[in-house]
Amino acid sequence: MGDEKNIIAQIEKYICEGGGEYGDWYIGLADNPIDPITEAFRLHKVQNHRFTYIETISHQAAKAVADYFLNVCGTDGDLSDIDESRPCRALYIYKKTVNLILSESAIPV
Repeated sequence: MGDEKNIIAQIEKYICEGGGEYGDWYIGLADNPIDPITEAFRLHKVQNHRFTYIETISHQAAKAVADYFLNVCGTDGDLSDIDESRPCRALYIYKKTVNLILSESAIPV
């Protein structure tokens, strides 16, 4: 856990190490950050993906950090489906890659 500035610094370092532009990355909130990624993109079958998650001290802190990356840095993501009645304290971030996109397109609709 950490405050918003520390979390922003951790994520910026992670993005820098992973390479690419901010728009090459996706950030989101989850109460369990592994589930939405595993279900939506089947990362357990994707090799060489960059994925991490960070727990924050509160839903407000997680949302503030995500808002910063979405609105200031231009990171991809979507917070419109966040259920305010079920607060999420975890941020997940991953690099969008060709393997990830191919995995996403294989999901049955």
